[in-house]
Amino acid sequence: MTPDQIKDLLHATPFVPFSVYVAAEQKAYEIPHPDFAMLTHKNGVLIVARTDADAAHHISVPLITRIEMAESTSP
Repeated sequence: MTPDQIKDLLHATPFVPFSVYVAAEQKAYEIPHPDFAMLTHKNGVLIVARTDADAAHHISVPLITRIEMAESTSP
């Protein structure tokens, strides 16, 4: 996964929610809206705000192993 690929997803119109996976943690981080994530200035870290708490996860972009798009709910 590259920072440019993540930027493209965050700036997509219309935005589609997605999750990033980090293999070492065997965990997914949900990004329900572009306001919930940002890349650092040098694109080395993806910061993902938690939806259930006043906190954020700092994820090293090279450690992201895959991204899954949310399933469409439109008819």
